[in-house]
Amino acid sequence: MLEQYGVSRESLREGLRLLEVQGLISIRRGPGGGPVVGTVDPSNLGRISTLYFHLAGATYSELFEAWVLAECVLVDRAARNPDRAARAAAMAPYLDGDGAHEEEELEKFVREHGGFHIAIASLARNRVLELAMQTMGRIVAHHVAVTDDPRVMHGLIADDHLKLARAILAGHANQARSLMEDHIQGIAKYSRERFGARMDDFIEWR
Repeated sequence: MLEQYGVSRESLREGLRLLEVQGLISIRRGPGGGPVVGTVDPSNLGRISTLYFHLAGATYSELFEAWVLAECVLVDRAARNPDRAARAAAMAPYLDGDGAHEEEELEKFVREHGGFHIAIASLARNRVLELAMQTMGRIVAHHVAVTDDPRVMHGLIADDHLKLARAILAGHANQARSLMEDHIQGIAKYSRERFGARMDDFIEWR
């Protein structure tokens, strides 16, 4: 890399350090180590975005409003995806109607139900929308949802996901959009009650 980019060792190290901080690479230490390219994770973009949102004076209340709009756009595009096989494959894990249980491990619960929204975003056929809009959900999860155990909403979440999966599979875009708005508004209402007056606070830089 020193040869390819024609930079000093110090500049290269600093560049790699910045990429590592942003989650784009990881640095393996020791013999045989070096930089390893990471995955594109909306969580990393979310962390960067919170600084800009904070400086702009954006509040958590505005974040929820934007999140509702974003998820509705994604699910509308997902249901309109002309590839029915792709819709069926993406929604298959959510069509059995088996909801999560309260005793389920928290990490597994968050991963599985967060995966539902990732699956919807993947059907939107627009990587800019997919990444940018998933970022909002990540900020909500890391800032607001952590104020309570989300497993208490397992019934609401599982039932909503089942209805949404069926609407997407059937290609019913308007129905899917309406269901998604109700779904996110329900989560937002629950979170607002527990987040309280902090909804009007500036989004924290984390």
